[in-house]
Amino acid sequence: MASTPNSWSKALKTLHWLIAFFILFAWASVELHEFYEKGDPMRGWWMVVHFSLGFSVLFLGLFRLYWRATHGRPTLYGSGLQKPVSLLVQSLMYIIMIGMPLSGLMMRQFAGRDTPLFWLFDLPSFVAKNTDLAKQLAFIHKEFLWNALLVLLVLHIGGALWHHFVTKDNTLRQMLPFVKTK
Repeated sequence: MASTPNSWSKALKTLHWLIAFFILFAWASVELHEFYEKGDPMRGWWMVVHFSLGFSVLFLGLFRLYWRATHGRPTLYGSGLQKPVSLLVQSLMYIIMIGMPLSGLMMRQFAGRDTPLFWLFDLPSFVAKNTDLAKQLAFIHKEFLWNALLVLLVLHIGGALWHHFVTKDNTLRQMLPFVKTK
């Protein structure tokens, strides 16, 4: 079992913000691809960006879970329901951080489509084509998980701002990059 550090490690801060930016850019890339007609190379280019960022979020999310398990986490601030709600929101965010890329990948797999990653290689389809299952996975990926992520992000950011402005503790400062905490 990992010990309890006094603050978030540089590695976890870096992973936190890298994953946050990758999620933001994955969303932006899928939105930007809509500006191009089907068949336009730029539409495909933006989707490769989306797939590559999603794969990166999956990899970094799994690595972050491993790092947290082996290096611990700082003590949580808060009283009453704050700690259990914080743990629930964080746990659900981890599930979505891993579930969204997996559901997107499986959606493409069951649609019988290869997934190009980083313009270096295509992850081939390795399951039998099943368009009904692909449509269900598309709903889970695009509607359910995306909307759940938005709700959790509002709760996560709201909680950080609550700690900073209302309870005036060190929670937000601990996660900001390049900020030294007490």
